[in-house]
Amino acid sequence: RDFKHLPIELYTCSGEVRAKMYFAKSKQLSMLRTVCSHISNLFEGVEKKFQYKMRLVYAHFPINATITNGGSTVELRNF
Repeated sequence: RDFKHLPIELYTCSGEVRAKMYFAKSKQLSMLRTVCSHISNLFEGVEKKFQYKMRLVYAHFPINATITNGGSTVELRNF
């Protein structure tokens, strides 16, 4: 992720990632908490290797889905 557009100082200290912001108001503090949450989720995703499962649902018209190219492409028909 790229956090260069935010006025946050990111650095590592003794194996930890630290985020610092000076003279922050409430909206800036919420940005800081969001960045910290993103960083912790990034580390957790690398350590645990999340797997996303997708369920295909339809309301009225049936949709046919086939997986092609060795599992790298999903082809939707009757859509």
